[in-house]
Amino acid sequence: MDSDFPRRQLPAHRLGRAGEDEAARHLIGCGYQLIERNWRGAGGEIDIIAVDNATGGHEFVIVEVKTRSSRAFGDPFDAITPEKYRRLYRLGREWIAAHQLHTRWRIDVILLVKSFPGFEIVHHKNVIA
Repeated sequence: MDSDFPRRQLPAHRLGRAGEDEAARHLIGCGYQLIERNWRGAGGEIDIIAVDNATGGHEFVIVEVKTRSSRAFGDPFDAITPEKYRRLYRLGREWIAAHQLHTRWRIDVILLVKSFPGFEIVHHKNVIA
């Protein structure tokens, strides 16, 4: 593939962005407050950072979003390997430290599979490897 071809034109990237947008709407609908999207740290990127207002606004949530066009190649949750979890945990600690916060936080995973006209959404809270 030509390296000058814009990444944003790739179907997988468009699907991923649409999935992140849908995950953000889902979180807002569940009463979360979105803080930041696509935060880049030294070890990678956090898709969404939010506050879970059900905890009285005292718990930050690091959200990993996995979007698939179908289940033909397995469940999207299978992509959350122990190595991926450790990376998310390190990124979460990095974000908390960068913002000088001393609060509880957790990792959630939102899985989306395209189903017309929208997405099937599964939200796993407090994922632990």
